Amino acid sequence: MENPTLVVMTDRNDLDNQLFGTFGMCRDLIRQAPQQAASREDLQQVLSRPSGGVVFTTQKFSPAKGAGDYPILTDRRNVVVIADEAHRSQYGFKAKVERNTGEISYGFAKYLRDALPNASFIGFTGTPIEKEDVNTPAVFGEYIDVYDINRGVENRATVPIYYESRLARIELDDDEKPKIDAEVDELVEDKAVDEQEQLKRKWASIEALVGSEKRLRLVAEDLGPPLRGPSPGYGRQDDDCLYEPAHLYCALQRNHPPASRLAQRRRQAR
Repeated sequence: MENPTLVVMTDRNDLDNQLFGTFGMCRDLIRQAPQQAASREDLQQVLSRPSGGVVFTTQKFSPAKGAGDYPILTDRRNVVVIADEAHRSQYGFKAKVERNTGEISYGFAKYLRDALPNASFIGFTGTPIEKEDVNTPAVFGEYIDVYDINRGVENRATVPIYYESRLARIELDDDEKPKIDAEVDELVEDKAVDEQEQLKRKWASIEALVGSEKRLRLVAEDLGPPLRGPSPGYGRQDDDCLYEPAHLYCALQRNHPPASRLAQRRRQAR
């Protein structure tokens, strides 16, 4: 590939800074100092070289408002894009039409390939998605290598993971049921509705139900004894909703306080 240019792309500034710092400590190994593109203009400038270089950037490939295409940054073939967390936002080859304005837009994957039409793309992810409308292998190709949990346990990079299914029932009051009906209607609406706003509305309803005080209390009562047992392992609770960890923590504290607090309560009772 005649000394290719590597473009390491992330979707968060903190992750971009972390990887940039890590590669910066290895400049003797890569025999050059990596560069960090802070804007579209910076990215275009560092890609103007004929070859070589390691460039870090966040997602700077959204076109100007009203534009359907993203301008070409370089048409070189020796550019390799390495996308971290590739399952999150690397989609959107099909056009979407905004119902109210008629404006046509695409997803990040299309704009990225507009900017780098001849580049090669490699995706890194721990949770690839394979659905009809969101498919990580369909965007990046078949898997080059898979490092799964079993290999991690064999290499002692992680402790064994044991999964035990639990059921914390969701009991709906009569006044909550219309929310579910409205949610179903919304999910089958025209897909041209802005996807992010649609997801916000969806999770607002689910969070109110799954994160109810009664249900969190049941989860806390079930989790408490295993987490306070003598086992030196680690415990984790995976739930349908990811937005209630603070409330769940408070419920655990109320139902299963640490031993020091239990001792303090006993002294006060005396």
